[in-house]
Amino acid sequence: MAKYNLMQMTKALEKLFNAGYKDEKSILSLQLEDLEKLQDISVVELSIIINLKKAIKSKQIIKFLSGDE
Repeated sequence: MAKYNLMQMTKALEKLFNAGYKDEKSILSLQLEDLEKLQDISVVELSIIINLKKAIKSKQIIKFLSGDE
């Protein structure tokens, strides 16, 4: 997983939450088509969301958020 700064992570999470993805189940159900519907999403934010999904699947969210690999 790549390391991201807190501002980048916060922006990505805010966009997910604003789009209605507010829990692990809904984030895991995100498909590529869903991601393109998110408002003004950057490549870095897409990467964060992809890695967040991986962290949720592997039950390592704190590790992901802390930037630990």
